[in-house]
Amino acid sequence: MAKISVRQPHYIYSYDRFKPVDFSYHMHQYYEILYFVSGNAKYVIENKEFDMSEGDIFMTRPNELHTIIFNSDSVYERHFIQFDYEFLNGLSQTLFASADRAFSFNKVPGAQARKYGIDKLFEGIAQCIKEKKAEWDLLTKTFIAQIVIAICNIHNINDNSQLSSPRTAKIKQYLNAHFTDDFSLQSIADKLYMNKYYMCHIFKQEVNITIKEYIEMLRFAYAQKLYYEGKKLSDIAVMCGYGDYPLFYKNFTKYSGGVSPSAYFKRNNKRSPLK
Repeated sequence: MAKISVRQPHYIYSYDRFKPVDFSYHMHQYYEILYFVSGNAKYVIENKEFDMSEGDIFMTRPNELHTIIFNSDSVYERHFIQFDYEFLNGLSQTLFASADRAFSFNKVPGAQARKYGIDKLFEGIAQCIKEKKAEWDLLTKTFIAQIVIAICNIHNINDNSQLSSPRTAKIKQYLNAHFTDDFSLQSIADKLYMNKYYMCHIFKQEVNITIKEYIEMLRFAYAQKLYYEGKKLSDIAVMCGYGDYPLFYKNFTKYSGGVSPSAYFKRNNKRSPLK
């Protein structure tokens, strides 16, 4: 099957197969579902590592760090969907709340995905778009909703995955809400009534990056959202919490592969539908 990619308001769908490339840790401002078809790789989501087997489904929520580590040069084949808060909430507030919790488990094994027909739903999306069926956009949204419902149903039955500890969840909750603030590690610790060194230690131990790196990644993801909303780079720097543009530039290039903000957005100049 040839590559398929569509970008619509509030969601993206893509199918592709390619030789492995290097992926760095990254995060998004939206939800993602990845259906792994073939290859030899490991999926890393924050402090959890998953060997990828044929048919496995992986889910990430906004601001969850993740990457793929390839173990060989075997061709990598996958489908994925990305959608924002408005997409799910527009369908059902109850479904949104259930999905957010179900996605925290990060994985559905291939056997369960097949049992609930998730593989067929992904194939249905690909076929629908490939054949340009009438009302393909509506049909695609319906398929996505069914995939999300299936994931929720599976984790209502198999609610046995390990989540981050309550301490780390508390830290992340605070950082997710305040990452654009002017901060110091001590001020964060004071807000959370924790010892600074203890806070930094448990976060690094469970998330595999430092609090400072986590904040920088949140700001990097937020900078992309602001750019696609039409904001100027000078304003984005301030809105992301940086006191001056040089500091914004320095931290941005750490996560853009050394590419400047202007060059990065020029290279990725398609306006994101995920607002």
